[in-house]
Amino acid sequence: MKSKLLLIFILLISNLIAQGSKAKWVPVDIEGQDKVYVDIAGIENFSGEDIYVWTLTEHSIPIVIESISEKIYKTNTYYLLNTRLNKYSLLYIIYYDFSGNVLESFDYGRNTKVEIYQYNYPIWKASTEEKILNICLKYINKEKD
Repeated sequence: MKSKLLLIFILLISNLIAQGSKAKWVPVDIEGQDKVYVDIAGIENFSGEDIYVWTLTEHSIPIVIESISEKIYKTNTYYLLNTRLNKYSLLYIIYYDFSGNVLESFDYGRNTKVEIYQYNYPIWKASTEEKILNICLKYINKEKD
């Protein structure tokens, strides 16, 4: 378990270093009780059709997953969004308890360039993912203007 936590810590730190700055959390305007934020640090560097972005969800009502023994109060999710296909994938998820301790993490990343396997879900109108994509595009386009 300690080695798993160390690996998660190293991944998070390397992501922050790769972005060249600390996280800049921007709220996602969604209706509902959960608060969702997008890390826009370094987002302006994306120029292709793929956008990789971290989100943070603060659950107003803790969620329960059968394979995790404690309640989940926060979730970090690493998305791959494709603007041309209007599809996305979840690459990494980290679940936290009330105190911010990591409960579990799951790596869904895949090493493939085949589109049908690379992007798993459509981005539906008015979905949280569409709102995340719109925020990303807003900051990417803002930096270009």
